[in-house]
Amino acid sequence: MKIIDHINNAKGKTLFSFELLPPIKGQSIKGIYDAIDPLMEFNPPFIDVTYLREDYIYK
Repeated sequence: MKIIDHINNAKGKTLFSFELLPPIKGQSIKGIYDAIDPLMEFNPPFIDVTYLREDYIYK
């Protein structure tokens, strides 16, 4: 389902979603699953995984 479909089906109900950054290239995907698991109890209509820009530096 597309995000616009979730919005149209909400019929005025407030929706929220989560936006996550993917793991740094070469690292395990397990970290993103560990981040998503506790969020599922809130039943978000969607979770956005934002593309990691190459020029972004993590410290």
